[in-house]
Amino acid sequence: MVTMDVVEAIVGDHVRFEQLLRALRVRDVDLDAVRERRAALRAELAHLLIGHAIAEESEVYPKLRELAGGGAHVEHGADEHVEGHRRLLALLDVGDVLSPAFDRAVGKLANSLAHHVDEEERTLLNDARLHLGGAAREALGAAWLAERDRLIATGCGSRAAVAALVPDAPSGVPAQRRSADAPLRGPA
Repeated sequence: MVTMDVVEAIVGDHVRFEQLLRALRVRDVDLDAVRERRAALRAELAHLLIGHAIAEESEVYPKLRELAGGGAHVEHGADEHVEGHRRLLALLDVGDVLSPAFDRAVGKLANSLAHHVDEEERTLLNDARLHLGGAAREALGAAWLAERDRLIATGCGSRAAVAALVPDAPSGVPAQRRSADAPLRGPA
C-alpha cells in the first residue's frame, strides 16, 4: 500500500492538472499529432479530475467536516466540483480538438479549476495540515489514493460518467459533437 500525506498527494494532482491543461493548449504544424495528443490528454485529464474529486468527497471531505470550521469549506468545495464537472463535460462534448470551441472549453475549465485549487489549498488543505497529525494525514492519503486509482481504473472520466455527475446534463452525445463550432449549451 502506498503511503503519502493526503495534502501532498492532492497538491500533486493539482500540479498535474496544470500540466495537462498547459499541454492541451499546445499547437504545432503537425495537426494529426496535435489531434492525437489532445485527445489522449483530454482523456487523461478527465479520468484524473473525476477520480480526484470523487475520492476527495468520499475519503477526505468527511474527515475535514469534523475539523473546526471545515464544514462550510467542504460544502463549497463540493459545489465547485460540480461546476468543474460541468466545465469538463463541455470540453468532452467538443468533437474537434483543433477547433476554437475546444480552446474556449479548455480556457473555461482552466479558469474554474484554478479558482477551486486556490481555495482548496488555502482552506481545506491548510485545515488538514493544522488539525490532523502526520499519521492521520498518511492514513487519509493512502485511502484517498486507493480510491482515486480505483475510480480511474473503472473509467470514471468517460463522457457518460461525467454527465451522470452533472445534475442537468443530457445523457446522450449532444449536438456539439456534430458541429465543433456550435456554441456550448447556453451561456457558461
